Order: sequence, then C-alpha cells, then structure tokens
Amino acid sequence: MEETVLQKVKEIGKKLDELRDFLEDVFLTKEEYILLKETDEIVRNKRFNELKSLDEV
Repeated sequence: MEETVLQKVKEIGKKLDELRDFLEDVFLTKEEYILLKETDEIVRNKRFNELKSLDEV
C-alpha cells in the first residue's frame, strides 16, 4: 500500500509540474504583454521599419 501512495504522490507531482509549465506558456509577463501590444500597433499602422529583431530585445 505504501508503494501505491508513493506512486500517486509522484503522479500528482508530475501533473503539477506539467500544469506549471502550461501556465507559464499561456500567461504573458508584463514585459511580454507590452512588447506584444507595441508590435500589434506597429503592424496595424504598417510601420514595419519600427520592428526590432528578437536579438535586439
């Protein structure tokens, strides 16, 4: 029975890690949100010369 409990705890831990990774991928940081909004505005107004390379960010 102890092995079953330990196995379940490990499974729950793995699922929590997967959930954490998913949430990190889905939700943007404040900086990422600002960059996204700036990029959207540049593209909407067709000012492509204002876009920066990702290496410059």
